[in-house]
Amino acid sequence: MKLSSKKRKLAVSIILLFIIAYVGVGVWIANDTKTILEKAMSGQADHTEYMNDATYQTIHPAERGATSNYAYEGSVHDIGLVFPLHFFVVSKVFTSQTYAHTDFAFKEPVKLTLKLKSGHWYGVGAHIKP
Repeated sequence: MKLSSKKRKLAVSIILLFIIAYVGVGVWIANDTKTILEKAMSGQADHTEYMNDATYQTIHPAERGATSNYAYEGSVHDIGLVFPLHFFVVSKVFTSQTYAHTDFAFKEPVKLTLKLKSGHWYGVGAHIKP
């Protein structure tokens, strides 16, 4: 069965619109993921706006027992390429982070579970492979 020219154009338009929306939401997730990781690593008091306590404790080096003497320096913290898989309101995010301070350094893969909450992405789970 052949589609008419109008139906074909409509189908292609709908597919393109979906792809653009999916990529756009993915960029938004990537941006919020970087904010979540920076807030968790820095230990800022407002981290509860971006993640639950379990996520914070999994990411922050002192909270997870990786080191006891830790002070965040943003200039030595690098977040790799963020790869989000999402269903528009929930997402699994895969990335890596590197912290290269002279006294304390690591490079680790990070998997985050995010949910859309109050207009931004909120961390509800984290898994780090040391």
